[in-house]
Amino acid sequence: MWLKDLRKRVAYLQGLMEGMQLGDTKEGRVLTEVVGVLNDVADTLVELGDNQADLESYVESIDEDLNDLEDEILEGTDETEEYVEVECPECHDTVCFDADILEDDDVIEVTCPNCDTVVFVNDQDFELVEEPDTLVAAPDDDL
Repeated sequence: MWLKDLRKRVAYLQGLMEGMQLGDTKEGRVLTEVVGVLNDVADTLVELGDNQADLESYVESIDEDLNDLEDEILEGTDETEEYVEVECPECHDTVCFDADILEDDDVIEVTCPNCDTVVFVNDQDFELVEEPDTLVAAPDDDL
């Protein structure tokens, strides 16, 4: 809104300058040039405002499309899937894997994606600790 007011104010200055009848005096030429520059600045600002509005609309459209795409991709996935976190003994990265591996009948080894060290084997030699979804090796029964 202030951009339209700026154009009106520049037009008002042009009218005042013409009313002063400065003509071809030095001051008249300077004021004519200053008002011309102000007019160009006002036009540029209006154009920038329009471009900004177009960009906002475009970004909004992209955001909606992205949300639709996320919904489409995530459709059918269970958002409450549980993951187990273990710390790699070599590089100390946290490795996450699906909790269903714990109940799998086949022996599955989970390796660290960073250093390829085996961080978990589902051979029933583990126990869950207080923190949900955190595993600790079971104490040796030989002690």
